[in-house]
Amino acid sequence: MFDFSFGELALLGIIVLLVVGPEKMPEMARTAGKWYGVMRRTMNGLRSEVEQQLLLDDLRKEADKLRDYASEEILPGDITASASLRETRANELASEASPPQESGPRQTELDIDVVPPAIHSDDLPGPEDRLH
Repeated sequence: MFDFSFGELALLGIIVLLVVGPEKMPEMARTAGKWYGVMRRTMNGLRSEVEQQLLLDDLRKEADKLRDYASEEILPGDITASASLRETRANELASEASPPQESGPRQTELDIDVVPPAIHSDDLPGPEDRLH
């Protein structure tokens, strides 16, 4: 905040020590620290309040612009244009999602020409064939 060098601060400390004396120096330092803290909190509060007011002013300007657009009926035209674009896009997606039409004949029943051979009980392993 302030641009003091170390030498300047040391000189200021020596002058205060000579003027006030070593007995009251700690008490004055505490008091100065408290006042500095109060001043800093006040400045931060003012800064945040100014920032909020600037933000509020910006929001009011944006709201006024939107009201101007609405009064010129720009928004209803944009809404209908947006709706027609959405409808066009929905139709495109619906046409892409529909299955392709085949021109050839479709097989609806299974043609089974080959019948697997029947399994006889003689071919199955029995309890005597198990490994012990």
